[in-house]
Amino acid sequence: MQRWYHATHGDERYTLELTETRIQLGRDTGTPASFGGNAMPYARFLRSEKWQQHVREIYGESVLDAVLAAARVHVA
Repeated sequence: MQRWYHATHGDERYTLELTETRIQLGRDTGTPASFGGNAMPYARFLRSEKWQQHVREIYGESVLDAVLAAARVHVA
């Protein structure tokens, strides 16, 4: 399973990393002050339609499926 995913949406660059305990999401528009991110436990991602929709829109359905599968393994 891939651990890092990258996508570009407009002028923004996105990263998603699957770690042992959580999902790390990052966004960068190219300026030093623009980098931001969010880390969430897998269980929270499974409960959050908002974050699932975000991953679907930015990375696509196949990446969402991979992240959901990883989350289910880590929460089980």
